[in-house]
Amino acid sequence: MADYERVLIVGVGLLGGSLGMALLRRKLAAQVVGWGRRPEALQQALELGAISEVAHDLPSACAGTDAVVICTPVQQVVQNAAEAAQYLTPGAWITDVGSIKGSICSGLPAAVHPFFCGAHPLAGSEKSGVAFADAQLFQDRLTIVTPTDDTPADLADRVAKFWEQVGSQTLRMTPDEHDQAVARISHLPHLLASALAGVTPDGLLPLAASGWCDTTRVAAGNVELWRQIMCENRSPLLAAARKYRAALDEWIEALERGDDERLQHLLQTGKQQRDSVGN
Repeated sequence: MADYERVLIVGVGLLGGSLGMALLRRKLAAQVVGWGRRPEALQQALELGAISEVAHDLPSACAGTDAVVICTPVQQVVQNAAEAAQYLTPGAWITDVGSIKGSICSGLPAAVHPFFCGAHPLAGSEKSGVAFADAQLFQDRLTIVTPTDDTPADLADRVAKFWEQVGSQTLRMTPDEHDQAVARISHLPHLLASALAGVTPDGLLPLAASGWCDTTRVAAGNVELWRQIMCENRSPLLAAARKYRAALDEWIEALERGDDERLQHLLQTGKQQRDSVGN
């Protein structure tokens, strides 16, 4: 017997499609319903087995739903959560996959808080769209669960269990702790990759090999999605970028002075940090 009778996924792209596949293939949900504003994406998700049913309006989509997972761009999460909460029955809950949490949690109407606990699976790709969905996307990846003071304790437990059931390990952080962390570990790398790709002259692109391609890979991500993420996490990202600028000045100074010992130290520090993560 499935753990969930009916799970609604709002926004069936890469993450939503991967989640739906995981739920269905692991037989965790009897029904996985997709709803969104792109009928062609929903139909494709149905054909790929990422969902089992297409909903044509939100009230019917929420009817009898145990859980709602919002997989839209971050600036749409608050509106979608507020709308979905109106139609949920007692015991149902809402989570999301957004990579920022502060503005989402602070923007939710008070009536939504008993239903909502945010989450951020640290999984994905520079690819976008349900065509790239993968049922194993969350396996052995970390999902950060971000309860607030207004989140019922049992709801945070249920959301953590949900992500663990699709293969994730979970870690709990406050929304602010989360946003500060991902600014350094996710949003800044995307900014730097985009900057590097953007300043590379067209004439040199035929020479681009694995170093350039590996370093700039994430710059191929969805531009509108990342614009929203950077705008919503502006202050932590600015702080991270300024710290990076100060670190970059150290490299420039070492090069200007011909300080080989300093360069050796900087390279060794970077290698140690990268080696500690593994592949």
